[in-house]
Amino acid sequence: MTASELSLKQVREKAQTKVFRASDFLSEKQVEEVKKSNYKGKKKAYNAIDAYVAEIIARFGYDTYVAWKDGSISEDSMLKYILAERAREAQNTLALESIIIASVAGANRPEKHGATPKSLKMAIDILKKEQNKAKGEF
Repeated sequence: MTASELSLKQVREKAQTKVFRASDFLSEKQVEEVKKSNYKGKKKAYNAIDAYVAEIIARFGYDTYVAWKDGSISEDSMLKYILAERAREAQNTLALESIIIASVAGANRPEKHGATPKSLKMAIDILKKEQNKAKGEF
């Protein structure tokens, strides 16, 4: 009794199944509708101006936004206020970030050739950027 010799290629050919996608069951018109729907979903809901306005309202309130919009507060002044507020916020979080990086640094072991791990280097770089932001250097 000899069994038929099966090769891996023969088994793969027999095991292949047809894969169906949703577009296989849709008409051309329905496929176009899906494409349009997907395109609409990919658009960004806001732009940089919307984000700037939202930051003004969130940080200073709606009355300040109205005053800025009316021209009572100049654009240069508003930008200075925003940057100062960002620096103040960075100062508040800087101490905690420093503590976290210092505690994590002790747990990191040098790599094979004695180099500092890349993750720690990236964390230190981010901390330096935050320090510059806290000083008002953007």
